Amino acid sequence: MQNFTANTEPEQAVEPEATAPRSVAPGSADTPSALDCAPGAIATATAPAAHAVTPAAHASPVVYTASTEPDSFTGAIFAIEGIADAAVVLNGPTGCKFYHSAISDTQFPRAVDYDPLSFSERCFFGQPRVPATYLDGDDYIFGSAPKLEEVLEVVDSKGYSLIAVINSPGAALIGDDLDRLLGDSVSSTRHLSIESTGFSGDYGSGFQTAINKVIDLLDLPETEVRPKSVNLLGINLDQKYYDNNYYTLRELLALCEIEVITAFGATDTLDKITLARQAALNVVVCPETGLDTARKLYSDWGTPYIVAESGQPIGFEAIVAFVTQITEALGADASGAHETVDKARARAYLQLSRYSSLLGLPKGAFYSIRAAASIAYPLARWLSSYLGMIPAAIEILSGEDGGFSERLRAYMASLQLEDVLSRPVATTPTQVVFADGDTIATCKLMGLQTCGIEIGFPSLNYLDITRKQLYGPEGTLFLLEQVMNGLRYV
Repeated sequence: MQNFTANTEPEQAVEPEATAPRSVAPGSADTPSALDCAPGAIATATAPAAHAVTPAAHASPVVYTASTEPDSFTGAIFAIEGIADAAVVLNGPTGCKFYHSAISDTQFPRAVDYDPLSFSERCFFGQPRVPATYLDGDDYIFGSAPKLEEVLEVVDSKGYSLIAVINSPGAALIGDDLDRLLGDSVSSTRHLSIESTGFSGDYGSGFQTAINKVIDLLDLPETEVRPKSVNLLGINLDQKYYDNNYYTLRELLALCEIEVITAFGATDTLDKITLARQAALNVVVCPETGLDTARKLYSDWGTPYIVAESGQPIGFEAIVAFVTQITEALGADASGAHETVDKARARAYLQLSRYSSLLGLPKGAFYSIRAAASIAYPLARWLSSYLGMIPAAIEILSGEDGGFSERLRAYMASLQLEDVLSRPVATTPTQVVFADGDTIATCKLMGLQTCGIEIGFPSLNYLDITRKQLYGPEGTLFLLEQVMNGLRYV
């Protein structure tokens, strides 16, 4: 199909952006204080030698951080649990339930307390989300039907608009007729089943398998399209501050008089999702969890889609490109959003000028990233091109990323630093790590003197009460605040 395209070059910044740093050979005598990088107004002083951290090139011990990467099973559960009035019934052993219930409830709480007696039915096990059929050895031989019928009766009494039964990988081998059991037990409630989410598949494939099943179940009729309206695809429960990211994009596009109809699996109700066909354009915010759905909706409904050309809207350049691309596709005016970004740039410039004149940072400091390619690409560009920081190690999570892993590789090659993509984050010396909480904890365990900034899950369980986000101008200022405060103590 012919996608909309837009010039992704940002408008003139309030302050000149810093140039990218030149290459530093791992283990060389060069330190950040000797680098000819980021000579712009935001960072006029070089980093003092006391802050130098040179990534080591020696062999590192094996660290099994890959186990923290969510799979298709988790993706499918979070897709349904991200719908406000939907519930997952997990057909599997109790051990498969606890993490998914905890994250679903933390990210999108529906209960007002943690009192286990509020969820005393044994399928809930004291947790408010993701009831399970607690399968054991006999069930794998004689079938899960009796337990599944029992759990469906309990869940149906809660008044959900949609119930989805999802098999654990082991339960998928039993061969129970889930659709028949659902039809017999919850015939008056919308329902669907996912026999298998795909063995060892990536998170995005499972997420989109579930979202696409919901879309097929709703079978939305053709309707009048609202001009200057969009659906946002790919925002999901496994993203840090996902709900505020969604709210931020709604605010930003509202400044351009663009209406957001819905975001599948990002807190909207089923009724809200039924309006999705009214959108004039589908915007793939995160290709790892939204590109396949965009293709499906183009095939089924004819709704055109665009993929955010500069990656997820993190960093001023990517935000401007994101807004410009959408407004050009819909014929809208981007000036309101651009003005908001410029104000944030000015605020960042003031703080950076004072900070850099005192400490010589963040220019020349090293950073590492472990994230999806559509996050790592704009984040690395912002850190290197805007702040003058130097990549030490970058790990990309699996999934169809819309070509962002290759764009990231090309960008690193332009800095003559392509080898950072082959270094492990957990054992490479650095000053700032952008990753999930488990990876940050592993870095500390391995003895790295580093500042950790969470951008994914699993989390270190910091209680976020005030509004935080990664997207938009305020999200960029939040990340800048984290970097500047973190570097003071590394």
